[in-house]
Amino acid sequence: MTISVIIVSYNVKEFLQQCILSLKKSLGNYDYEIIVIDNNSVDGSNEIVRYKFPDIILIENETNRGFAGACNQGLSIAKGEFLLLLNPDTMIQEDTISTMIDFISTHSDAGAAGCKILNANGSLQLACRRSFPVPKVAIPKLIGLSKLLPKNRLFGKYNLTYIDPDKLIEVDAVSGSFLMFRREVWDKIGGLDETFFMYGEDIDYCYRMKEAGWKIYYVPYTKIIHYKGESTKLASFDNFIAFYRAMDIFVKKHFGKSYSIFLDVILRIGIVIRGFISLVGRLFKKHIVIITDGIALLLAILIAHRLQPRPLPPYSTLFNMLIFYLILWLGTGYIIGLYDRRELSYSRATVASIISCIASFIFNFIFKSILYSPRLIIWSFVLVTLFLPGWRIFLLFLQRKRIIPLTSSLSRALLSRRTILAGTGREGERIAKKLQTHIEHGFEILGFVDKKFVYKRVAGFPFLGVVSDLPEIIRIHKATEIIFTTDSFSNDEILDILDSVKNIRVNVKIVPKHLNYILGKSSVEKIEDIPLIEVDYNLYHFGNRLAKRLFDIMVSTIVTVIFTPFVLPFAYLVNYKLMKKRLLGKGGTNFTAMIMRKRNGNNINKTIEGFPLIWSVLKGDMSLVGSEILSANPNVRHLRCKPGLTGLFQLQGNHRPDEVDKENYEFYYMQNYSLFLDVEIILKAILNI
Repeated sequence: MTISVIIVSYNVKEFLQQCILSLKKSLGNYDYEIIVIDNNSVDGSNEIVRYKFPDIILIENETNRGFAGACNQGLSIAKGEFLLLLNPDTMIQEDTISTMIDFISTHSDAGAAGCKILNANGSLQLACRRSFPVPKVAIPKLIGLSKLLPKNRLFGKYNLTYIDPDKLIEVDAVSGSFLMFRREVWDKIGGLDETFFMYGEDIDYCYRMKEAGWKIYYVPYTKIIHYKGESTKLASFDNFIAFYRAMDIFVKKHFGKSYSIFLDVILRIGIVIRGFISLVGRLFKKHIVIITDGIALLLAILIAHRLQPRPLPPYSTLFNMLIFYLILWLGTGYIIGLYDRRELSYSRATVASIISCIASFIFNFIFKSILYSPRLIIWSFVLVTLFLPGWRIFLLFLQRKRIIPLTSSLSRALLSRRTILAGTGREGERIAKKLQTHIEHGFEILGFVDKKFVYKRVAGFPFLGVVSDLPEIIRIHKATEIIFTTDSFSNDEILDILDSVKNIRVNVKIVPKHLNYILGKSSVEKIEDIPLIEVDYNLYHFGNRLAKRLFDIMVSTIVTVIFTPFVLPFAYLVNYKLMKKRLLGKGGTNFTAMIMRKRNGNNINKTIEGFPLIWSVLKGDMSLVGSEILSANPNVRHLRCKPGLTGLFQLQGNHRPDEVDKENYEFYYMQNYSLFLDVEIILKAILNI
């Protein structure tokens, strides 16, 4: 056999297929074998290889053994005269294999060779020719001089950037993404060192080749494209730190103690600094919303301080207020779940502001000598309530108007909703097309998952894997949303899957069969005629029923006391009169409600007409949010919950569902009630968004 090609794959199904297709063209009439070692991928790479390339030898690992370990598995069974290590995220020219085999065959001193490697944008990938990382080579690389002065012979030695990339040269090492060598090399020095989990194993192997008397060449006569990092970017480690740890292992292994100690100090300092920068970056990205809220809080309190009567109170007192209010507000937001999966929920931001204000007054009353004046608390509350929900609404407005590009870093950090669709049936395709059409809502569809593997793309999107691997799929693709379709999954199946991802920071939604809305956790939004609903709790729970009733009493009391003295006289002046009307209540009961009716029937104002219904909310016959309002009639449908001034059905405007869908709206609201959902529905009804 002429050549054996070893490919180590990890969750790069699409790239792997492209790689194999281009490889087979390049192999032509050679007697060859292709060995794919899969390091426990969850994207269905194994199924694709078995289905589309049955002639390929497939080794399936149950754990990720790293690049070196997997390569050794393939090399141990390879039969070819020439051995090629090839990354799965590469595409090679048709003449690449023949050019490289001819070169090594005609250069008896060549133990290995690598070709020119290009990035996806056509630029040279620097790792395709390298020097060993001795101190005089590694230090300029570590401190960035090689990047600053790449053409300088002293500073550009690591990647040989001062040498013409089209020149054939002997080098210390070539890239493991395309490393061809003789079988005699394997027979003489063995396999790759598995101490190097990722990075460094190729340069270590080249070093051992040179120690054994072989030469290594960079051959620019043919080239490949390497979509660098497609596998490693899905791994759960920092690539930069992994690279320098590999360099540290290499130096300790091959150089004396004087080199090792000297370079070890520099390497470890670099690793610590990089690790700190990486940690800070991840924390900032993860907590960008809470950081923004903290800045907005500070700004609000400082402005409130400037609005106090002169002379201004001392800043030492203000400092106490800043610390107290930051802890109180951000802590309240955290407790009610604002910083969990609902960072951009303006309803929760408003609730957190109200709770914090009440708590501030209580603390101020108890500890008068410690905290600040009530006037500052009031001004702070007003400004905080304006700023914190305000910036969220403004940001969503800018996105929906497409003022903020969806591809911008801001959109990806705050607004992009990386979505996995569960279910490859017709309903899944319909939802995918609908979400794809309305890109202003920020849904970035990553692909589909299902109970069984699907070999083709679904609605133009890739199939990511099976639901049994969903936790790993979520981590790999950094998904923030999962949408289930019930034409593919039963409720029991969904509950089992949800249990497996309950500790993962991801929003889960459901698209009920025969119903044009998505169900999930605690917010409402509409895409055309499809309301996307995030809900959380069950209305049958005693705590939820109590919270809903207390909320109804509080709001209806405030509205009654404040607005009744103004609305009723005004209504009489514009020719309205109070009258009774029998309405359908919960569970088939009827009740009498008061409404306003205009005497001449012209220019009816629905707000004035329905205002007295707030008294029925206070009485308990109705709720602020509930089912549709229907006249008492034994032939109409059975209401499962109280009629409401607004609700999911009422939000649909002109897109009125049929009777079956009305019942489903009601059923899902009843089963998934939360106080925050009520607040959001009310706000959307008022703001008409």
